[in-house]
Amino acid sequence: MLSSSFSVNIMLASLMIVHSSKVHGPIRFVTPLLLPPLRHSSSVTWHWKHGSDHRIDVSRQIRHLSSQSRQSREATDDFVTLSSEAEKSREIRKQALHVRLQKLGIDADKLADAALRSLSTTADGFDQRFGKSAIKAYRTYIDPRPSKMSVISRENVDVGANRIARQIDFLAKRHRSREADWVRHTGKSPVDEAKEGKIFPLILVLDNVRSAANVGSIYRSADACGCLEILTTGITPHPHGNGAEKLSKSALGAERVVPTLHFDTTQQALEYLRSNRPSFMLVGMETTERSKCYTDIQYPVPKLPLLDNDANQCRGETAISNGGVALFLGNEVSGVDTEIMPLLDEVVEIPMFGKKNSLNVAACAPVVMYEVLRQWGAFV
Repeated sequence: MLSSSFSVNIMLASLMIVHSSKVHGPIRFVTPLLLPPLRHSSSVTWHWKHGSDHRIDVSRQIRHLSSQSRQSREATDDFVTLSSEAEKSREIRKQALHVRLQKLGIDADKLADAALRSLSTTADGFDQRFGKSAIKAYRTYIDPRPSKMSVISRENVDVGANRIARQIDFLAKRHRSREADWVRHTGKSPVDEAKEGKIFPLILVLDNVRSAANVGSIYRSADACGCLEILTTGITPHPHGNGAEKLSKSALGAERVVPTLHFDTTQQALEYLRSNRPSFMLVGMETTERSKCYTDIQYPVPKLPLLDNDANQCRGETAISNGGVALFLGNEVSGVDTEIMPLLDEVVEIPMFGKKNSLNVAACAPVVMYEVLRQWGAFV
């Protein structure tokens, strides 16, 4: 009878060993050579032909495989535990979010159904009651990406649910506003865009206005009122210099529509107006002892109160020789330069009925601009 070790040798000899191409080149099958019976059953060895003899400790291989199997079972158990905890965490987030949504008047169950359908089918697209952005915000909070999970898990559930609920509420309202044919605050209709805009001989001079957000808002008001141009001075952010990126966030494209000139000092801007806009009335907007109410001033009516939307004509002598108004707006803290005010034709103010002495500069600009346009008959 053959020994047990010799039997093992016979069994191993029947195997075809695939050798790694990393060590010995391309993968190929090699023929094992039968060895004499082994003296120690704890170690089974064999040799094969491949340029040189190699030895493999099979018992170590077996122990290694057993260890891997045990680690795999442990990892599976850990995964099941983590999956259970993740599911509980998901359900807590969902319930908290639904409570917040219901308080805002949003049907959370319908939103959840819309989110599910947006994943299961592409035929109908996103539910028109909520819109794509609101549905994605809901899905992202309920089932976040792994990279976002750690952030969400550290956040208080009630705080996070309240934040997302308000975001969903805003996104859904914005979607409905955009879909409404009769709402036009996000842009002009194709019919309106085909029409030429109106430009008036009205200029704004921004005297060292510091905030880019304020400047951007003024650009939007200037575009809405059909201003001829804006002159920026000193530290005032402008589209072609410092603060252009921040300015654009509140200007929303108006900075590309309204022509702009920048001067190092307000004195230079004033000299430019006296030379190139000699018929314009220069009006400062500031609270002083000699200021007049902005409605008590008679702003000179130009012979051509309404101009075509043609940049060359608007900047030409025909457009500027018939009168107009240039409004000076000053810094948020110090106002219009005190050395500039005596050089202006008029200084006006907006009446204050509260405890504060002034309005934000971006709020003041459209108030006076629309009064000028009213006197010019622009609303007729």
